[in-house]
Amino acid sequence: MRRVLIWAGVGMLLSAPGAAGQESPPRPNLLLIFVDDLGYGDLSVHGCREIETPHIDRLARSGLRCTQGYVCSPYCSPSRAGLLTGRYPTRFGHEFNPHVGEEGKLGLPLSEKTLADSLRSAGYATACIGKWHLGFARPYHPQNRGFDFFYGFLVGAHNFRLKKEAKPLFRTSQSENMIYRGEQVEPTEGFLTDLLTEEAIRFIEQHKNRPWFVYLSYNAVHTPLEVPDGLEKRLSRPIEDPQRRAYLLLLLNLDDAIGRLQAYLAKAGLDRKTLVIFLSDNGGSGQKPYLAYNAARNDPLRGYKGQVLEGGIRVPFFWVWPGVLPAGQTYDRPIISLDILPTACHLAGVPVPANADGVNLWPYLRGEKAGDPHEALYWRFGPQKAIRQGDWMLVDWRDFSKRTNSGWELYHLGRDPGQKQNLAAHEAERVRQMAQKWQEWDRHNIAPLWRGGATEDPEGNKKPGK
Repeated sequence: MRRVLIWAGVGMLLSAPGAAGQESPPRPNLLLIFVDDLGYGDLSVHGCREIETPHIDRLARSGLRCTQGYVCSPYCSPSRAGLLTGRYPTRFGHEFNPHVGEEGKLGLPLSEKTLADSLRSAGYATACIGKWHLGFARPYHPQNRGFDFFYGFLVGAHNFRLKKEAKPLFRTSQSENMIYRGEQVEPTEGFLTDLLTEEAIRFIEQHKNRPWFVYLSYNAVHTPLEVPDGLEKRLSRPIEDPQRRAYLLLLLNLDDAIGRLQAYLAKAGLDRKTLVIFLSDNGGSGQKPYLAYNAARNDPLRGYKGQVLEGGIRVPFFWVWPGVLPAGQTYDRPIISLDILPTACHLAGVPVPANADGVNLWPYLRGEKAGDPHEALYWRFGPQKAIRQGDWMLVDWRDFSKRTNSGWELYHLGRDPGQKQNLAAHEAERVRQMAQKWQEWDRHNIAPLWRGGATEDPEGNKKPGK
């Protein structure tokens, strides 16, 4: 696979922004596709052989596929909090999922500014479509956090098969038939992935004559594993595990949705005016019986959703802007979801918040700047912690089946991406230095504003900070 090189031949459009005598790229539309619990190894572009995902593969080949792309948390809500603020969620106490029972006071802290706030200030039409999971009460509602339009659901999971006559349920982690348009529940029926795609296309069509930002937050392929109609025949081989089969059918439906979006953008003449970013909120949940098990596979990575091993935090991550970013190449330096906000702000011509932890990736993605965008990347999730520095990853991860932590383990990801050979005993000084660096970073975090469940945080029964 080709790596990103310094490249030329596409004219002044690709000149360095702000350089004397040169023009910046026009402000792009932004389609941010955030999928849910997708296994790293479940895309055919990543080597899956059980199914083909042609539309997601084509999206990856249309731009840069980031082979070392991370999210800031291995869990749903904090990952979203970091994505939309450009800050490590542990900076502001959003370490775990908020709980419906305390909806009046839990959610993305109101002190935090979102990407939607920044882009709306620059004249963008902004929409949040799909899963929110950043608070349930009115102050935390998407339309009070920078979004002009909201269509979706507020909690952590939702059924896919919607029926108008069904009795709505509202539980701690999942709702049924509770789709909101704005602040009102709208009775509807259909398959949710398809409905979210239709709403995204409708919003873009209505605002195609001005810059727009669509945060399309699919709940696929999170549980419940409700099977869409008519897709079973497309499985190329029998899948004996019923959960695995249902998961793959949900993924095929998601792939079709990505194809519809690509076709619409091309037909509307918007594909060359739009930056599309595709990633998952965390790794696949392939470990029974914890953390919304969906039978995903993170091959060749080790670990799952909820763990700070590679399988929990390293995700499919693509950047696509035809004619502006190179196509069919990989970017192989470590990046993180926090980088999306500063990069988007740069392209929109608005100031990057001074407290952002992310980096403007634009010169790196275009090959104008070499080296790692980050000196190091960090994670904290309850008792779990990790730091990546260059090719080295130091990690203290949680084994949920044993309810114990590993203690510091050291891996060289360049030689061992599957984290099979723990080198901590042979690299004691490196372990000491990296652990100290993680501790220095952690001093700038705060205690969780609320506690998680037992599988998120084994001290969940204790008060914050205790």
